[in-house]
Amino acid sequence: MLSNLFSNVNVSNKLFTLNDSSILELSIENSKELNAKEIEESLVLPYENNKGKKVVIKAFSFQPNLNGYGTIVRERKEDLKKGLEKIKSISEIKFAVDGKDKNLQESLKEYGEVIKVASITDLYESKLISKVYNEEKNVVIYDVIEIIQLGQALNRKNTEILTAVYGSAINGRKVVALKKGTTYKEVFESLNGNAQELKKVINGGSLNGTPVYNLDSVVDDTTKGILFLTEKDSPSEESYSCIRCGKCLRVCPEWLNPIKLVELYKMGEKEEFIKFGGEKCIDCGLCSFACPSNIEIAQTIKTAKTFK
Repeated sequence: MLSNLFSNVNVSNKLFTLNDSSILELSIENSKELNAKEIEESLVLPYENNKGKKVVIKAFSFQPNLNGYGTIVRERKEDLKKGLEKIKSISEIKFAVDGKDKNLQESLKEYGEVIKVASITDLYESKLISKVYNEEKNVVIYDVIEIIQLGQALNRKNTEILTAVYGSAINGRKVVALKKGTTYKEVFESLNGNAQELKKVINGGSLNGTPVYNLDSVVDDTTKGILFLTEKDSPSEESYSCIRCGKCLRVCPEWLNPIKLVELYKMGEKEEFIKFGGEKCIDCGLCSFACPSNIEIAQTIKTAKTFK
């Protein structure tokens, strides 16, 4: 089971298999039709500013519900090609793909060199860069979806939000294409959402996504995953006292003592929190994932890092 970082939502791994091999384009009446030329100008500038730097194009995520890349790359070939034309004209590029995703490796080979990495590398920008280029200077990371959006702008199209949607409250397990300005409620209703069963909505990854409390709010431009969860998907929110099992220590990629950091924060021991490495936490959410007591470890540490 996967435990949501912010609210201990438990989500079965079985949810994260896409049913559809194509992208569902949702037609939402109130979503914005944006000026394609303005989009092109706003998107191209950041890439121009990184001209000459080597580029890692990331096509994987450590969080399983964010891995709609295979479908997106296959369904948006022309936009990807156009975006890559621009990037290749100003930078050297290589793709980074989960070593277990053989289909996506094959799909991207025609566009450039593909480097296979372990999915956990997603948690460390510097490790990903050094794995791909054996150096860490003058290298920038782009998500492959960003390159597709650039290509859409260069093709004078309105850019899409390409996001994977899961959860038992909707007809999900698919990648959808949204126009900017689309709300969560519009997505929910377009996917035949069951309002009586809906318990929780999460924007982003299943490990460190953020709860959505207002379905009338607009889906963020960079959203790569949305979860519409029922009681079935999230069977328990009740937390218990720490049983000192040590699981959070064993899964922490930074070798921290997460539950100790939580205790120091609750005691107001800021100096000790820093001494024990609290500010080194990378917010991966694995401690909450592993905790059998459903303690909101990662969220508490995240809060503690901003505590003055």
